[in-house]
Amino acid sequence: MNLFKKNNILLIYFFYLVVGIYVYSILQTSEFPQKYVFTEWLINYEGGFVRRGLLGQIVFNISEILSIDIKILILFFQITIYTIYFIIFYLLFSKIKINFFWLLIIFSPILFAYPLIELMTLGRKDIFVISFFLIFSMINYKNLNSLFFYFLIFFGISSFIHEITFFYIFHYLLIIYLYKELILKEEIKKIHIFGFFLFIFFLLYLNLHLHNFVNIEDIVSSYDYDDFTIYSGAFSHLEPNFNTVLLETLSHIKLINVIKYLTIFILNSFPFLFFIRFKKLKYFSTLNIFLIFFILSLPVYALVLDWGRVIYINYNFFIILLFFYIKLNLVDLDYLDNKIKKLNDKSKIIIFISICLMFSPDILSDNPIEYFPLPSQSIRFFGGIFEKIIELY
Repeated sequence: MNLFKKNNILLIYFFYLVVGIYVYSILQTSEFPQKYVFTEWLINYEGGFVRRGLLGQIVFNISEILSIDIKILILFFQITIYTIYFIIFYLLFSKIKINFFWLLIIFSPILFAYPLIELMTLGRKDIFVISFFLIFSMINYKNLNSLFFYFLIFFGISSFIHEITFFYIFHYLLIIYLYKELILKEEIKKIHIFGFFLFIFFLLYLNLHLHNFVNIEDIVSSYDYDDFTIYSGAFSHLEPNFNTVLLETLSHIKLINVIKYLTIFILNSFPFLFFIRFKKLKYFSTLNIFLIFFILSLPVYALVLDWGRVIYINYNFFIILLFFYIKLNLVDLDYLDNKIKKLNDKSKIIIFISICLMFSPDILSDNPIEYFPLPSQSIRFFGGIFEKIIELY
């Protein structure tokens, strides 16, 4: 077996990432419940309806019924969803020809490796938001009724897991639109439109109104942890309203930070802009698609300071949509192959180093960017294993 075949490289890389995620997920349980990621998981409905409370309520109930330590349940949910995420992506890659373009995507520091590069993102609920959209995009729908039904299920549960899901509703709607136009070729009925707006109104009512009446102290008191208060980690973000959060975030935005993150975003968008061309379809062009989803992603940057995490989520959604375009035969793959053939080896090396090895965003916009993220992460991981081996002997 040739280990350096591209499919084998993918398998080895994914195996390395999965093992790394397992190891670091286990190690960070020693920081339970103080670490931010765990405080987010501990948000439940014991004080009334609250944003992000679904998973917290599930692990709380299971823990109560089966007498299992909550941190073990959280760890189980984390490694399970990461495993599902990587298996699905591996199956998607196994169906396509992995060329230089896809290597740039696979080894992008803001995609698969980012939770290991920036450990503050590891285990966050974002992976559920991403994975739910990934699964939704891959299902083969037989009619509009099933398409809308699964939209209600996946988008609804995802929004109960984390309200950031609302910022990606247009990604869901694009899939519905393309399925309707290119595959199902059915007319959307009034009941679909009415049901959609009623559903969205219901979710907004819960998240923007009912959430305001939650008793956070009741949630905190449902656990018996020392130094755990309504101001611990993610709990401190439950009370501020929309205007407060917006003004707080805008006050921290600096031009130099915008330039840093925009540079990383453009670098990682280069493969799409340079190599991808859509087949003739009304309003569909590489630049149009890129600009539309770039503009749609801007509001979330005004509401959070962890821009690295947002870039990671956005890039995942973008790549998932790219697979969906390929599934619908919208991407000109001959054009892609021809563009790659025109590049010499020197150009490929320069492009690969610039995109995949040079820069990565820190989770917080105020912090410096990470240099040589993939090599640094690998050295940290294998160095840690070597230290443990030395300690044992």
